[in-house]
Amino acid sequence: MTFRKSCRSMPEFYSLTDSDVPSIMPIEALSFSDDHWSDKQITQQLLNPQYLNVGVKEQGVLIGFALLGCVLDEAEIYQITILPAFQGRGLATALLHQLCERLNVSGVCRLLLDVRETNLPAIRLYESFGFVLDGRRKGYYVTSTGHEDALLYSYAL
Repeated sequence: MTFRKSCRSMPEFYSLTDSDVPSIMPIEALSFSDDHWSDKQITQQLLNPQYLNVGVKEQGVLIGFALLGCVLDEAEIYQITILPAFQGRGLATALLHQLCERLNVSGVCRLLLDVRETNLPAIRLYESFGFVLDGRRKGYYVTSTGHEDALLYSYAL
């Protein structure tokens, strides 16, 4: 994986544990301000052995993460984020590659996700990675002005 020259150091990808909750929560609140998870939800996610949870550190500081659920041969990305100050450097793409490598080892064949239809940077990321648009959930997300659709994507591993 090649990173853009602006990247000061190589990121470290690692399995998150419940001891990471204090570092996760500020990123969670910033990235998902409208519908962020509570520390209890994050802790439950991290303690479930059926889930894959990967953090990204740069210079020893957590700068992003991905939280996934796994059932049989499928996995679903519940959340994936990189702090805004670190975006645009290929880190989210590298995180997706990391997830795919780990999922392949565990026998997962298909990766699923949904994304707000207005989240154009995320949509560009997923489509450039090779995710395929499978459908739409009308009015799935509640917004301050009503509802917005969720776009459903999948990726064959």
